[in-house]
Order: sequence, then C-alpha cells, then structure tokens
Amino acid sequence: MRVSVLGSGDISKITRYTSLKEKDIRQAINDIAKILVEKDAEIVIIPDRGIPVEIAKRYKELGGKKLLGIVPVNDKRYGIRHIEPNLGMLDEQIKVNDWYNADGEIAAAGDYAVCFGLSGGILREISVLKYHYKYLNCKTKLIMFRNAMSEKLPAELEEDLKGNLTYVNSAEEFKELLK
Repeated sequence: MRVSVLGSGDISKITRYTSLKEKDIRQAINDIAKILVEKDAEIVIIPDRGIPVEIAKRYKELGGKKLLGIVPVNDKRYGIRHIEPNLGMLDEQIKVNDWYNADGEIAAAGDYAVCFGLSGGILREISVLKYHYKYLNCKTKLIMFRNAMSEKLPAELEEDLKGNLTYVNSAEEFKELLK
C-alpha cells in the first residue's frame, strides 16, 4: 500500500484556525506515522516543510519501510534549494519537471492520500485529483482530518472528488479506513 501524505507547511495555521493545540498536533503526527508503519505502507511526500516532513521523519524513526519524495528537479522558477536539506531522508526520488507537476502528482501518488491541515497549496494538490479521476482512472481515496481544518471543503470541490473523500477526526478512524 502506498499513502501520499499532505498537510499544512505552516503548522501554526492549524493551531490558529482550529481547536487543536501544539501537543495535539504532535500526537497526531506520531499516531499517523505509527499507523503507516503498522500497515507496512510506503509513503510519498513533497519534501518541503511542515506536516508531511514531520510525519515522514517520525515514520522513518519508527522503522517505516520506504519514503518517496516528489522532487521538481528542473524547476527554474522556484528552484529546489529550499528542499535540499530534506532530500537526504528520502529512500527514492520521484523526479518531476517543476512545482506545477509536483502539486499535480502528489495527491494521486498513493492508493490513499491523507491530509492533516489545510492551505492554498493543499487545495491545489487535491483539486487536481478531479482530472486524475476523470482522465486517468485514478482510484486514490482522499482522507482528510476534519479537526485539523477550519471548515470542510466547498461542496463544489467535494463533488469533483467523486465520492473518494472521507473526513476523519482521529487516528483510530484513519486506521480503520486503511484496509
């Protein structure tokens, strides 16, 4: 099983816009990583910052088997200098052309995509799933931690996700969905 890990790059947004505290977020990072290791999942991240990187670090500490990173190796506009410190944690790079391709591929890179926190970047990443479902016969199931978001996704976006979206509020609910 392969799981894409999405989440807020700015962890403080979660504490500012939800009732979660820093300790709750740290516990969730640990719980999600532990579940991914228990389920023997490979994980895929964009190795930038925030929740995905923190989950990936914990996953590796707990003995996770394979960490893949989507890396926009040819990007001339934004470059990759800011992610270079995180490239060493990866077991394998999935090389894409630029950040637009990275954003377009991350959510669909797994059998499941788990999302903790919300941002403009995440909205972009999960919005592209519409086209993966429509044109590429994608089967990725999107699992979003509702308690880590200020509100649910807009109904228009939920419709585009064609019934592949599930909200959870706990690690236990997340674990149950990974069959």
